[in-house]
Amino acid sequence: MRIIFVLTYPTHHGVADTDEWLRWDNRDKRMPGILTEMGVESELWALAPAPFDTVAALDGVAPYLIRLFAPSNPAAKTRDQVSDAMVAAARTDPANLFVLVGSNGGAGFDLFDRVLRPDRRRFAVIIGGDYWSRIVPHAAFVFPETSVQEAKLTGPSWRFWRRSVPAARMQRLPKTIDTDRFAPMAAEKRFDVISTSRLSPYKKFDEIATLGETMRVAVIGDGPQAAELRARFPQVTWLGHVPNGQVPAMLAQARLFFHAGRRDYFPRAIPEAMACGLPAVAFDDRIGTDVIPPECGLLVRDGDYRQRVAALLTDPDRLDAMGHTARAHTVATHGPRSSVAACRRLIEVAG
Repeated sequence: MRIIFVLTYPTHHGVADTDEWLRWDNRDKRMPGILTEMGVESELWALAPAPFDTVAALDGVAPYLIRLFAPSNPAAKTRDQVSDAMVAAARTDPANLFVLVGSNGGAGFDLFDRVLRPDRRRFAVIIGGDYWSRIVPHAAFVFPETSVQEAKLTGPSWRFWRRSVPAARMQRLPKTIDTDRFAPMAAEKRFDVISTSRLSPYKKFDEIATLGETMRVAVIGDGPQAAELRARFPQVTWLGHVPNGQVPAMLAQARLFFHAGRRDYFPRAIPEAMACGLPAVAFDDRIGTDVIPPECGLLVRDGDYRQRVAALLTDPDRLDAMGHTARAHTVATHGPRSSVAACRRLIEVAG
C-alpha cells in the first residue's frame, strides 16, 4: 500500500527558510512516519523554492521520503502557486491514496483539477484552516479538526449549493505538538498577553490592539501586513518572525495566550501555548470548548473580552490553575502520537 501526503500550500508560505521548515516537528511530518511504521509506503510532497528530495528522520517515527517541487509560477502569491513537476509525478505514481493537507491551497486545487478528478484517483483531505472548498465534497474521507467544522460540513445551512459531507466520511483529527519542547519554563513575565499569527490582510487584529491599550501585549509572527500593523497599533509589541525552536521560550515570557486574527478554527498556536502552561483565550464564534475547555481558558465575545481577560489577569491562582490544566489537556490530547487513529483510518480508506 502507498499513501502520499501533499501540502496544498508551499513550505515557504509561512517561513522562507526551507531548512527551518524541515526542522519543524508537527503532524504533517509525523503522519507519514507513523504510517511507515504500520507497513505503508508513505511520502510527503510539497512546493519549495528549489526542488530536492530528502529523508525525514523525526524522533519516535520511521523515516520516509520528502519530495520538494519547485513552483511553476513562483511570482504568484504563495497560496496560488502550483507545480507542473508535482502534477507529472502524481500522474505516474501508483499511490493508493493521496492526502491533501489543507482544503484551499493552489497546489491542491491544481492536483485535483489535473490528476485526481480526471483520473478518478482516490484522495482524502485534512482540514487545516478553512473547512470547505470545492474539492472537499469529492474526497473519499475528510479529517476536520473541530466540532464547529464538523457541524458546518454536515449542515451547510443557507449555503444550499454546498454538498454536505456525511458524518460517516469524517473523523476528527487532533493536533500534534512536541510536548517535551513546548513545555512550561521559568522566565520573566515581560507580557501580560501574547499571540502568534501570520500577519496577513485576511485577519483582524483590532481586538489585540485594544487589549494593548491597558495591558502589555505582544504578537509573534510576520507577513505582508506587518508594516501596516506596526504603524496602526504601536501599543503592541510586534515581535516579528521567531524561529519555531525559539517560540516556547518566548511564550514563557507571557501570562496568557490570546488568539488574534479571528479567522482560524484551530491554529496550532493554541495547543502550543497551552502545552507551555498558558491559559488560552479565543472568540467563541469559531473556537469551541473542544479546542479550549472551560477549565483551560476563556471563550469570549466582542462585548466582554476586555473585562474577562483583565479579570483573569488579576486572579493569579485561577490563572495558574488554568495553565496547569491546559498543559495536562494538551499532553493527553495532542501529543506526538495523537494521529495514530487517523493513520489507521487512512489505511482503511486506501484499501
